[in-house]
Amino acid sequence: MYDNFKMNLAETFFGDSLTNTDAFIINTYYYPKSKSLGENALAMVLLMNRNTIRDIRKYKMQLVATSEEGSSVTVTPNILVEAASECAYVNVVATTNSVPNLKKLEISDGVTKMEIPFRPARTTAPAPVVICLSPQFIAEQWLIFVAHAHIARHFGGHLHLYITSMLNSYFDLLQEYERQGYVTLDFWLRLKKSDGNSTSTEPNSNMEWRNQAGAHTDCLLQYKEAATFITFFDLDDVLIPRGFNSYYDEFASHFFLHPDILTLQYPRREMMLHNKPNMSDLNFHEIFGHSWFVDRQDTGKIVTRPSSINSMWIHRSFNVPDKKLRVVKNNFMLHLQKPFDTDGDDAIPFGISKFDMLENLKLNSSILDPVQEDFERFMNSPTVQKISEKLPTHSYYYLILTRCYYRKGYMAKCPNGEGCLIPQRSDLPCIHSDVDYKSGPPMTPITYHYHQNPRWSKDIGCYT
Repeated sequence: MYDNFKMNLAETFFGDSLTNTDAFIINTYYYPKSKSLGENALAMVLLMNRNTIRDIRKYKMQLVATSEEGSSVTVTPNILVEAASECAYVNVVATTNSVPNLKKLEISDGVTKMEIPFRPARTTAPAPVVICLSPQFIAEQWLIFVAHAHIARHFGGHLHLYITSMLNSYFDLLQEYERQGYVTLDFWLRLKKSDGNSTSTEPNSNMEWRNQAGAHTDCLLQYKEAATFITFFDLDDVLIPRGFNSYYDEFASHFFLHPDILTLQYPRREMMLHNKPNMSDLNFHEIFGHSWFVDRQDTGKIVTRPSSINSMWIHRSFNVPDKKLRVVKNNFMLHLQKPFDTDGDDAIPFGISKFDMLENLKLNSSILDPVQEDFERFMNSPTVQKISEKLPTHSYYYLILTRCYYRKGYMAKCPNGEGCLIPQRSDLPCIHSDVDYKSGPPMTPITYHYHQNPRWSKDIGCYT
């Protein structure tokens, strides 16, 4: 009788047929003052089951916010959805305004309540331009990171990198880059429930591209009040300004000339990239100073002022109208998609790219001089030299993952990659994100799950 009462109450409140499902709270941010969200704002990043309700955007969530002074308010957030596939779980953002001096936040179904963690959004950023990078899993392509880090630093960008799993030696290198201010490392977690309920839809194999859209959205909301511009790139998408000395100047020029737009989209063009076995062999003139490109542009990536949008997908936000998105015509991103060894041992035997010598696209090599100097300064560190000696000289996991992605990603209704067979090697140990998983009480129509105490673990292995 009690369960029936709860269901009837929920159906009356939501006005639509409901199915009991699960949702995973990624992070919740609190803004005492926000230029775009208003005062005492909340923004919650979730992965929600789209089958909860016929149109998940009509779902009426209830939040109970309590101030330090003890006053409470119940609010119904606005729901934004970012998804393009048929996956069961979709990236969702819930935004609302609450109370000053927020002390406690609960989610309610009208009968049952559970407390959920929240944290203040960032108020400062290491640079005016923050480059939000897609999550890395079983990552080993250290050369691409090194190239991106020094290019971004020179042109005034700061990398924010999410990590699920990564080779130990590569992670040690990233920590040194973080110590020197090139990058902020962040956790990107596999999703689990702690309540032992195994009958509901499993999240990791039923979300689009490992919820890459969720990571982009999370990064946007972290820096919403701190950065001037935010970009949403993959690690192998490198942007070099053309005609400007910095990212800030180029982005500001576009938005000044087109004041009505909300987002810029830079197209991508694949550039030939040769792997180098040792970090000391890297030379930025060799990497970026040639003219071998694929004679085709691919779907691009987005730049925005963080006050303009509240959610993000992979290549754009579906909450931005087409007329508010402008595709850049006079520049493009360098897509370092398929690095291969000079001897050809690591060439990918499928999806092979055809490169042409396109001299009109070649960079002015002089702009790479200070980037090379910065890299050489970094390499002069005895700490870096010691770490670099342990980096892998050949790719192992990259080929396995790429082959699996072509099969399980681009050819599936729910593009994912979960379930790839990844042989574990004792000589290639990994760091993996870990956390304490928490499950709330059963609620109608959604049971919520969250996490606490994220950390890096050497015990999980090189799993995705």
